[in-house]
Amino acid sequence: MANAAAIAAAFGGGLPPGITGTNDRCTVLASSLNPDRIDEDKLFNLFSLYGNIVRIKLLRNKPDHALIQMGDGFQSELAVHFLKGAVLFGKRLEVNYSKYPNITQGADTHEYVNSNLNRFNRNAAKNYRYCCSPTKMIHLSTLPQDVTEEEIVNHLEEHGTITNTKLFEMNGKKQALVMFETEEQATEALVCKHATSLGGSIIRISFSQLQTIRENSQ
Repeated sequence: MANAAAIAAAFGGGLPPGITGTNDRCTVLASSLNPDRIDEDKLFNLFSLYGNIVRIKLLRNKPDHALIQMGDGFQSELAVHFLKGAVLFGKRLEVNYSKYPNITQGADTHEYVNSNLNRFNRNAAKNYRYCCSPTKMIHLSTLPQDVTEEEIVNHLEEHGTITNTKLFEMNGKKQALVMFETEEQATEALVCKHATSLGGSIIRISFSQLQTIRENSQ
């Protein structure tokens, strides 16, 4: 893979444990979904943490299955590695490589290849570095400058019990950390509220690898 060295550098010189960097299958099959709660955009919000999304197809004959085509084999390997066994909407996800090399565009596919919400169009190295399995802590960015912690809590609290929050500024931009009681609650908040509007700004949400919120740190 042409960008393997750049990707390894993004991870601090080596790939994460369990990642080979040799997979060339771009399409993954997600199963054991909750068909009453899931849709293409929610899957996009989750899988786009690990790479750019080309298109997504929910399987009508198997409503708890979906195909997700990612930008390349390395990105799909990250998704399979980090999302296998994650819990979303009360169901434990299965994520495996699909037997199909790609998803044929059609009336029942959702296209994301040109979406400006794809996270790896800019700062790809930084985004690779932040890849991890779902955690209890989510990181919010592109927030309005005048946002309050109360507004953030109001925006997210329907998804679970928020145990701690921290609003801070980085390079002149407002960001926040929000800790939920469980990984499942944090995952639901990310899936449902990434790319939603808060105070007129489209917010970005990712998982944070921080274990705790330190009051005096950024």
